[in-house]
Amino acid sequence: MVLNRRDKEQLVIDLHRQGKTIREIASAAHLSFSDIGTIIRRADGHDKESDIETKDLKNKSTDTKALWLFSIGKKPIEVAIELNLSASEVHEIQEEFWALTQLY
Repeated sequence: MVLNRRDKEQLVIDLHRQGKTIREIASAAHLSFSDIGTIIRRADGHDKESDIETKDLKNKSTDTKALWLFSIGKKPIEVAIELNLSASEVHEIQEEFWALTQLY
């Protein structure tokens, strides 16, 4: 059975509310992690991607800022540009993010 976009979004929301991991949701809905994150944020009422300053992160470490950016679905290139990091630094932080979110 082929699901349309609206059905997939409802499936993501249902699985998220059941406590499924992003990986499990991605497998069931055939969507990317970033698409799933967008759907979940919208369903939870966080449809506006807040920037670092509005999340009171301006006095936090660069690693913490990068982790926040990954958590809201930013791509590594976007994290590197926004925080002025090298590719190797972003890669290292992204691996930490994956470990913290059990996506390793």
